[in-house]
Amino acid sequence: MQSEDGVRPEGTADKKNKGTPKKGEWGYLDSRHFTSLLRFILFGLITLILALCTWVIFPEHGKVFLILAVISAIPTAMASVNLIMYLRFKSLSPEDHDAIEENKGRIPCFYDSVLTTSDKSYYAPCIGVINKNLMLYSDLDEKEEKELIRHLTLMAKKNGFREWHIRVFKTREEFINRLKYLNEQNIKVLKTDHEMLELIGNLSL
Repeated sequence: MQSEDGVRPEGTADKKNKGTPKKGEWGYLDSRHFTSLLRFILFGLITLILALCTWVIFPEHGKVFLILAVISAIPTAMASVNLIMYLRFKSLSPEDHDAIEENKGRIPCFYDSVLTTSDKSYYAPCIGVINKNLMLYSDLDEKEEKELIRHLTLMAKKNGFREWHIRVFKTREEFINRLKYLNEQNIKVLKTDHEMLELIGNLSL
């Protein structure tokens, strides 16, 4: 979908694009379930084969294969952690996605965001950005909401984004109503809005 000024909002899903969803596009998390599982199986099989070579197939070269097996266990462990992380979250439902697409107007939206910090990950199925308004659709509890807003405010200031209004909407209706209201104000999409979406992408899983 393109905005009225002819610029397609970054981070939005193109319904004509039948390829694998990219980060920020709807369906990204569900696609990562499959790819992360394949990666885990691949690395796991390599580790298993090397372990078998150590004790069963080539026991005379056991030490060499044991070292290789230990080395291969590192990416296998990383792949398993990655798989567990992605399996904790799923993409926004088709109903919610269609409702947002029908009402977002020119507002750029970032879908399937898992914002990561050193302490926790926060899931935001959709994030809208326009004219220094950062709107998150997420059912976080009150404590998580405050922590996420504090984190985003800090990251925004570190990257030169000042005086941004960050707000979390817990229901689809509240989120869509906010999108409708901002569209009715005829607020224009700024260059900094797209830059903020890039920052969101960098902060997301």
